[in-house]
Amino acid sequence: MSPRKKRKARGFSRWFAATFFVGTFLVIVTGAYIYYQDYWHELWWRSRGELYPPERGLSPGEILEEAVILGAREMGVPHHRISRRPGAGGMPLYEFRCPDRLHPITANRWFTRILADGGVEILDCVEEGKAQRPKLRYHLLAGEGEDAVRAQLLLYPPTGEPPLRETWPRLALVIDDFGYSYSRVPRGLLDLGVPITASILPELRHSRRIEKEARRRGHGVFLHLPMEPRGYPEEDPGPGTVFVGMSADSITALLDELARDFERLDGLNNHMGSRATCVDSVVLPILAWARNRELLVVDSYTDPKSRIYPLARHFGMPALRADFFLDGEREDEGQIMENIAVAAETARKRGWAMVIGHPRPETLRALRKMAPRLKDYGLRFVTVPELARSLGEDDPAPPATRGRGRH
Repeated sequence: MSPRKKRKARGFSRWFAATFFVGTFLVIVTGAYIYYQDYWHELWWRSRGELYPPERGLSPGEILEEAVILGAREMGVPHHRISRRPGAGGMPLYEFRCPDRLHPITANRWFTRILADGGVEILDCVEEGKAQRPKLRYHLLAGEGEDAVRAQLLLYPPTGEPPLRETWPRLALVIDDFGYSYSRVPRGLLDLGVPITASILPELRHSRRIEKEARRRGHGVFLHLPMEPRGYPEEDPGPGTVFVGMSADSITALLDELARDFERLDGLNNHMGSRATCVDSVVLPILAWARNRELLVVDSYTDPKSRIYPLARHFGMPALRADFFLDGEREDEGQIMENIAVAAETARKRGWAMVIGHPRPETLRALRKMAPRLKDYGLRFVTVPELARSLGEDDPAPPATRGRGRH
């Protein structure tokens, strides 16, 4: 082989060796990052002064018992009134009585959410006894596979009729999706004659005007934060959306940009977000941003696995979660009126309720008919910030700042 060809062969060998080693190094680094990404993610959050919720190493049985006890406490049942004994098939059987201020069906909505937040699955829930005063029997599951633990829970009805709370029952009405127009329906909702909380989508043609008009009428103003749904891109949240995969810095920068379109905000709640609200790395920067601005956070609860409310409570932030939506695309005026009546009954028995509606003609007509009637019955309409300030320790889900310090 000629000297020239030898030099060329040696050059190619060196290039191949360098490329091989660099490629191998990148593969190893990428693999290590993927394998330890949760560890790096936690270190990153701690470096920013944020405490990521730690894994406490509880067994499935301990997780189940803690969820039951915390759920009972949220409804105002003290620890010593919770009974635990062996049940059928050796499964633990928990029992406690619903407080007088709560009807079992109303309590069931809260308790179901609390168990889900605690990682406990409800396999079945059966009503027993009289329809007006049912006893609820839950079949619960915690853990997976061979480590799974099952239990039963009996929630007994109150001994007396749920009384009207000493203070006026309060109803907080959030109207989402403001900003698309300032036509008859949005104007009518702002002129209902009762306080509402206007949740305004960012970067729309009428967003600023609606904020101004809402403030002039004494309403609360929220940022209706678009977040990625599971149906994206077929379901498009619109401009200013927080997507899964965005970095924390990108989310913070986006929120800062959206906030500049508002003169002042009282809080925020999610628009869509059935996918993004279930991802901790997306929710945590939003909560950190809201905490820095002292904003109230409301979980619209568009997905049962939403992490907004549980994480906000963990960090000691003022946060609430919507009871339900008043309207949907298929509900007519009569059905919406029935939903308003359910919200009023929830407020009467628990002391308060918070529900979400939308700028629909049917919703406007239903509220115009029902609002004066409910006021005559003693119901008090409040904004969400007013509701949050009024809640105390005896409420089923008081603001977290009442129960834990700030982190």
